[in-house]
Amino acid sequence: MSAEGAKGMWKKRILTSRACVAVGMICAVGLTAVGLTTASAAAAAGDPPPVHIAFVGDSMADGLWGAMFRRLGKDKCLAEKVKLIRHAKNGTGLTRLDQYNWVDEVGAMAADPGADVFVGSFGINDRQSIVDAQKTRTEYGGPAFDGRYEALVEAVVQNAISNGSSMLVMGLPVMLDAAANADATEKNHLFSEAVAHVASPRAVYVPPWQSHPGVDEYKPFLPNANNAMVQVRAPDGVHFTTAGYDMVMDDFFPAIMDSLKQRGRDIAGECEKMGAR
Repeated sequence: MSAEGAKGMWKKRILTSRACVAVGMICAVGLTAVGLTTASAAAAAGDPPPVHIAFVGDSMADGLWGAMFRRLGKDKCLAEKVKLIRHAKNGTGLTRLDQYNWVDEVGAMAADPGADVFVGSFGINDRQSIVDAQKTRTEYGGPAFDGRYEALVEAVVQNAISNGSSMLVMGLPVMLDAAANADATEKNHLFSEAVAHVASPRAVYVPPWQSHPGVDEYKPFLPNANNAMVQVRAPDGVHFTTAGYDMVMDDFFPAIMDSLKQRGRDIAGECEKMGAR
């Protein structure tokens, strides 16, 4: 995808949204662009402009976007101060650059600023060889795979922060299948190493959500806030249910707020001062 095409696609994502419920799933219907008009109105009122958080990556990232969307719907002040950019693409990853190149995609988004923070989740579709745009292959499981994959993660993060944005790379949770779980564990190590190599306070690796402290176990059902057992993992042994993604976001949300605070925006503090909750 060209840089111009990528810019055009992501701009369409910065929309104020209306929740709709269909077949038990929440979707968003875009209404009007959020840009200079919103920022100018906020500035005129003496308030800082809204921050924009872009969710990028695979279907896991899209599930996290949904959880954050629902969270904003329950908090008026948070919804006014935080705007979401839904830019995840199901079925993608970092290995098939010949089909979808997240390095270039994130670079295009960062080059035309709109996102203050990128939230990235990758890896569930990456149990395969790396194929670049020239069809050069780096075999999955081969001696060069880990180094090449880590370099791709690092390139995504470097591109994300290149124009002043921040990026969080989310760790993958425990998986049902033993091979998939081993791969997720290894991917988390590569994510952590790549972010460490970037060595920027605006780049953070967020450890995976766990059902309990210590070595995690795959548990499809867990007690919710009311101590009722609910299904939190999807039947595929990889994804989460709506309730599950909400639990994951409960863990990830502080890291997102910390990233914004590192950028000088204490959103929780701003809302407390307003008494708008």
